Amino acid sequence: MVLVGMAVASGAGFALLASVLGHSVEQAFAFANDADSEEGKIYNLIINGANQLLSFGLMAWLAHRLFAGRTFLNLSLPKPGWWLCAVAMAVAAQPLIDLTFRANGMLLEFMPDALAQSINHYESVAAEVTASLLTFDASWQFPATLITVALLPSICEEFAFRGIIQPLTARWTNNIHAGVWMGAFLFSAIHMQFHGFLPRMIIGAGLGYLVVYSGSLWPAIAAHFFNNAGAIVMAAIFGETFIQQEMNDSSPWELGDYGFAAAALAVGIYGIRWIRDQSPWPERHPVN
Repeated sequence: MVLVGMAVASGAGFALLASVLGHSVEQAFAFANDADSEEGKIYNLIINGANQLLSFGLMAWLAHRLFAGRTFLNLSLPKPGWWLCAVAMAVAAQPLIDLTFRANGMLLEFMPDALAQSINHYESVAAEVTASLLTFDASWQFPATLITVALLPSICEEFAFRGIIQPLTARWTNNIHAGVWMGAFLFSAIHMQFHGFLPRMIIGAGLGYLVVYSGSLWPAIAAHFFNNAGAIVMAAIFGETFIQQEMNDSSPWELGDYGFAAAALAVGIYGIRWIRDQSPWPERHPVN
């Protein structure tokens, strides 16, 4: 269902958008491939937003109706502490994300050259689009990027992966951990970017456990939004320097990085203990 939504958004949606803007399909593809142009940013932002709404948001709602009683689109508000915990854990996870990103890059060394070159080619194309979306040449681009790259993904992707796929796989396997990690695996795989596969899967698993322990989708939505929006805000503040660092984060850690990692580890350990103390799970097992 997600793949159908992606096909509709990138196919029919693209053609419809070209028609509305008065372009031929060939012109639209040319604009979209020129990510640095204003027209290219418009196309990429709108198609990305449509993809989120159709592939994840709408399909999650349809699956929720199809698998009535087996999904977990629970939007009840958790206690206030869960909001702060979600943001704190998103920050604390940054060193682990960095390490898994580096480990992900090392895996390329063990792949056949042809496969590695193909992966690097598509990753470079994706990096160009990402860098373009994080470069703000007009006042409208920052809020538009915040909506389509942070707000919509945080809601729609959490609906699909933590609200639908995770509980369904947990029920099928009768194991909540299998549900969390299968949801995280598919969450990372659907982005079709190998360089960030491991860190994105770790993020997905963390979001999955936030849902399990809090009993609500909101903490995962908040952490997801904070993670994406943080990069957008940092790019707006620091510009090209931050973007290049994010795209090529392979420099050795310095003393400050080790200090931040130590602080993040302490926050993470405290956060995990707080989560376990505050949660009614496993007494309230969401699979049963």
